[in-house]
Amino acid sequence: MLRHSAFSDIGLVRRNNEDSLFIGCPLGGLEENLFVVADGMGGHKGGEYASRFVARKIPEILQNRGRKGGIRRALEEATEKANSALYQISQHQEDLQGLGSTLVMAFWDKKRWHIINVGDSRAYLFQNGTLDKITEDHSLVEEMVREGRLKRGDEMYRMNRHVITRAMGTEPYVEEDYFCVEAQPGSRLLLCSDGLHGMLEEGALEEILASVPETDRAAERLISEAKKGGGKDNITLILIDYIEE
Repeated sequence: MLRHSAFSDIGLVRRNNEDSLFIGCPLGGLEENLFVVADGMGGHKGGEYASRFVARKIPEILQNRGRKGGIRRALEEATEKANSALYQISQHQEDLQGLGSTLVMAFWDKKRWHIINVGDSRAYLFQNGTLDKITEDHSLVEEMVREGRLKRGDEMYRMNRHVITRAMGTEPYVEEDYFCVEAQPGSRLLLCSDGLHGMLEEGALEEILASVPETDRAAERLISEAKKGGGKDNITLILIDYIEE
């Protein structure tokens, strides 16, 4: 069984919250098994609109289409259709031009996590005492790091860490990443916006997930520590614990 806790906090600097989340079971099942985090961009109205649209449209599409073609194809198709719909809206409403949103989404099928990612929101799996980053950021600096052209912590990294190279709604077509991860009882999946992982090093994330077993308390501690680290952005997370029945 799954036990989860979710928070979306405005942080200490921003005047509005451009993050959104969704938890539910649009493909059926006895427990909530779809988890979505979206981080909007494009100004006050555009950012809020984009993230909320993504967090609501994808479950709606999944509910209507069902599992035909398998879980992976269902998640990918829902992502691509939501992207296309959001792009069309941005092209026809002047006050929403330039909007976009990240997406990290996880679906639990009783054996493993199916994960979709667009942008720089992240999925982490804490298992057997080790924290692993599942997703790869679609951001300028992380792509340069992977190519060996930049080191994390350099001044250029800090100055450009918010420049993302892929997002929902910015182009008519989107290329999403898909990951399938086996999980064991006692593991924890963390989905979060960059308001969390941008304020806390992975060592700090790992320490909290290892030392605070209660789901709600661990999620609250993550939010608190992100604020202590500066709270410069909206902070959104979903923490899901896989509990052996």
